[in-house]
Amino acid sequence: MGFFSDLFGKKTCCLCGAECGAMKREKIKNKEYVCNDCKRKCSSFVRVSEMDKETVQEHIAFMEKREKIYQEILVNSKVQRFESKKKDKGFYFYDDHGFVVIENKKAGVTKENHEVIRYDEIDSYEIYTEMNEPTEAGKPKTFKEDGVLIRLVNVKPGVQLSTDTKNKGAHAYPYNTRDIKICLRTSEKDTQYADNVIQHFDYIFGVHDSSKGLFNFGLSKQEKRDLQAQVDMAKLMGGAIKAAVNGETEPSDQLQEQMAQAQESAAAAETGGLSVYSARADAAEQQVG
Repeated sequence: MGFFSDLFGKKTCCLCGAECGAMKREKIKNKEYVCNDCKRKCSSFVRVSEMDKETVQEHIAFMEKREKIYQEILVNSKVQRFESKKKDKGFYFYDDHGFVVIENKKAGVTKENHEVIRYDEIDSYEIYTEMNEPTEAGKPKTFKEDGVLIRLVNVKPGVQLSTDTKNKGAHAYPYNTRDIKICLRTSEKDTQYADNVIQHFDYIFGVHDSSKGLFNFGLSKQEKRDLQAQVDMAKLMGGAIKAAVNGETEPSDQLQEQMAQAQESAAAAETGGLSVYSARADAAEQQVG
């Protein structure tokens, strides 16, 4: 009786105190339970079962803040959409604020908070394709689905990222996730949006910014960033020397502006332009408090 009572008997949600049956709860660490209503506040891309009560509470607070960013800033902003035919999965890019919203609806499951992810929280991304095994010997494989697979920067601050990351200005995502696989089509006749998603991520991360067109004899985008960083640093050094010669003990407003500009252009050069989006995401998070 004790075993079946423990397995199927009602438990109390450690977060809201509600009673929940075996089919309406998730067991977490320390033999505690979270009801489905509280679980719906969590991301689809984390495993609540691997968290303890305190971590679940922190994660829900994190998701609620991201939802606030979505509702107060992103929902009325310019967006570029790449979504599946049924519009139940997709990527919504908000370049003006440095966030991507990942749609991942599942039958019978309604999440309370959108999946709002900073561009600089993405470690890597790639197209994936799955094929059906042939039903008869000698027959070719058939198309099953394709889409985009991304990995988030879910390492602790200061820990080395994977060597193949495209992210040179990483901002750690604070909760453990598995690979995020978003299917964008299940028929080869449907529009293929996976390439578009990858191209947009490449644009964000400056993947091709060192390349030049066949007849482009000027500087590449990355070369322009590098040059701007050098120019701004030279201005800063000149200003600092001038201040020292004049006996100034406190940096002037002009020198502080030169310092900020030098830091900004150096970050842009170092991260392939990603720092611009990081600054926009920082501003959005500060706006919602």
